[in-house]
Amino acid sequence: MDVLASRKEDYAQYDISHFSDEALQNVMENILSQMEEAVQQGESLTSEYVVQLSQQLDAYILIVQTRKMRCIS
Repeated sequence: MDVLASRKEDYAQYDISHFSDEALQNVMENILSQMEEAVQQGESLTSEYVVQLSQQLDAYILIVQTRKMRCIS
């Protein structure tokens, strides 16, 4: 249960509920570009920086999925 609480806290730090869908997409594309650039410059996929970017992207994806589920309901 501690892990679940920790993940919720991780996602809570990205308060992006006020972003439009287009703004979210732009932010996510920016993160992907940063990841691609880091890898092209020699960063490992498991480097702290790339993992951090991946976790940020995960947070945004979770918000988008939650929004989509709310629209379907």
